Amino acid sequence: MFVNELRARREASGLSRNKLAAALGCTPQWIAKVETFEKPPSEGLADDLDTYYQLGGAFRRMWEKHQEARKSRLIPSGFRPLAEAEPDASHISIYEPLLLTGLLQTEKYARFVLGAGMRADKVDELVAIRMGRQAILQRVDPPWMFVLIREAVIRDLRREFRADQCKHLLDVMEHPKMAVQVIPADAAVFQPCGFQLLGFKRAPGVAYVDGVGQHGQVLTEPHDVQELAILFNVIRTAALSGAESENLIRTIMEST
Repeated sequence: MFVNELRARREASGLSRNKLAAALGCTPQWIAKVETFEKPPSEGLADDLDTYYQLGGAFRRMWEKHQEARKSRLIPSGFRPLAEAEPDASHISIYEPLLLTGLLQTEKYARFVLGAGMRADKVDELVAIRMGRQAILQRVDPPWMFVLIREAVIRDLRREFRADQCKHLLDVMEHPKMAVQVIPADAAVFQPCGFQLLGFKRAPGVAYVDGVGQHGQVLTEPHDVQELAILFNVIRTAALSGAESENLIRTIMEST
């Protein structure tokens, strides 16, 4: 839509790419790459076109829709419903046996996790999406959050970001509505798959179960959600207390 409107208005104005580029203060090569779908439109181009054609933000609105669609395509289809539901959750319970949950990752750790085999520009977008999800924790009234993490996940953090990531976990644990508990290495917990439970004030709860190759799925059947809620509580009985978890995380951080 953006490209079609750009081309239609340029041609209706009798402008070549060179003349439009001169009017906007960019290069004709840039206009050509956008019109041929070689490069996506930029925020600056959208604003410049709105100003030049006096459209009151029409190109910006199309650019924003393009950005939303682009981000949506970057999120695995199975995970997309969870990401869309998180902002409305009143409480979130997370069990993570292999990685720190995305809601608690520092930017450096997220970049490491997401960067395997990815182009740098795509990694930047994925990291921005993950950091954007964490905005729910900065709200005046954030959701209650209960996180269970295996001890090995924390000990296996790479040295270059272990201290920052551990400090971030400790900072999160200071909030009265956020609890992080560590499952010790000798605990008899053999559930290999991570999962999340989301509760809402005015809607039934849902669950998300991790899958291989980002093929996770959201569960909405009340029976399935209840079974995972019970499993979460069973696993939690094997976890260290909040104070013990804090001490262990601090010990690992200081050993860096």
